[in-house]
Amino acid sequence: MKYEITKIFRFEAGHRVWKQDLRSGKTAKLSEGVVIENKCVNLHGHSYVLEVTVGSDTLNEQDVVVDFYHIKSALKDLVDNVFDHSFIIDVNDPIYPKFKELFGCYKITEVDFCPTAEALAKYFYDFLVQKLKEAGLEEDIKVVSVTLWETATGKATYRGE
Repeated sequence: MKYEITKIFRFEAGHRVWKQDLRSGKTAKLSEGVVIENKCVNLHGHSYVLEVTVGSDTLNEQDVVVDFYHIKSALKDLVDNVFDHSFIIDVNDPIYPKFKELFGCYKITEVDFCPTAEALAKYFYDFLVQKLKEAGLEEDIKVVSVTLWETATGKATYRGE
């Protein structure tokens, strides 16, 4: 892409990485000899920062890829009304049925994947790709990447194809 713009969103949300097991898998060797604590299997929250980058090889009639306002509008409802101040939970999480029973009166965002930063970045990427397609803009504007910061020192980026 010759031109790229990035819009940043912020939201607060809780989640649980129910699949986390730092003692198993190929990458466990990176932590050999270290006391391991699977903290992220617990219910916890983050002050998320979402960076959405879109691009185009040409500028539109207003000499922009797309106005920041339109990117904000495309994601505003999802960020503000679905994710912000919610608990993100995978419907496949073993605690999901009991969690929903006990906390269903609170704001819950149900997803069908383990809500890691990587998976959530892909979720936002796919959502914006669909929004551009619905608006007939998929040939003019491409989603370049979506980066989701969970902490000030940890982020995940999804770039698609």
